[in-house]
Amino acid sequence: IEWSNVCSKNCFYCGIRHGNNIVSRYRMTEDEIIRLVEKARLEGYGNVVLQSGEIESESNALFVERVLKKIASTCGPSFGITLSLGEQSEDVYKRWRQAGAHRYLLRIETSDRKLYEKIHPPQCSYERRRECIRSLSRLGYQVGTGVMCALPGQTIESLADDICFFADENVDMIGMGPYIPHEETPMG
Repeated sequence: IEWSNVCSKNCFYCGIRHGNNIVSRYRMTEDEIIRLVEKARLEGYGNVVLQSGEIESESNALFVERVLKKIASTCGPSFGITLSLGEQSEDVYKRWRQAGAHRYLLRIETSDRKLYEKIHPPQCSYERRRECIRSLSRLGYQVGTGVMCALPGQTIESLADDICFFADENVDMIGMGPYIPHEETPMG
């Protein structure tokens, strides 16, 4: 359930980047999200993924926390909840875990620090991204991360290092997908 495409980040490859003024923005309400989760459960799903652009704010953290608590009370503790909501503080990750989240997806996009810096604006920190992945592991989430393949400037050695990164970080889920240029981005 991609409940919002509002994002505070300005990653050079992403179509929902903050600087894209052409994209039509949306944000679902708590009730809309809960209705979709209930529908998924009734259809036999045992897990949902809640995804949005990256927003770090107390109001957003509280919104997600309320949604998680409603899902847990409606669907029960065995219903799986996976989040993909970007970088947050360890405290926010902890609150969301306590509210019922089980898994978290946070793609590193590339473990090559120089390439990471080429595809992100200066405000985005490779070290912070990596520390967020480690925070999630410490808090008991099943952690997923991943990379894009065929990025401009990416090498075979870089991709091999990505595989080593997955092993070093001991993540539970791995995604590797193609880089697809988006025309409304600097990399497009």
